[in-house]
Amino acid sequence: MIASVSSMDVTHPGSKPLDADQQSLLETFRGKVDSRITSHGLTAADVQMFVDEIKKHPDVSVALLDAVRGEVATLMQGQRFSFDFD
Repeated sequence: MIASVSSMDVTHPGSKPLDADQQSLLETFRGKVDSRITSHGLTAADVQMFVDEIKKHPDVSVALLDAVRGEVATLMQGQRFSFDFD
């Protein structure tokens, strides 16, 4: 069973903390993941779809993608996901 993601302050060395819009996007990602886990389970395809949605958002930043990448790595250990922009 995959554990839900807890809320945390996300900052990275050499980068700015997430602004309010980016923090909101991260919380939206977490909410979608938690909802999927509790409803019928989280698949790699679900996670990739959520990541793709975030990459397309106008407020996306390197710090936000790093935060999502870290959470994806924890949730889906051993799975590969694309964070590249098409």
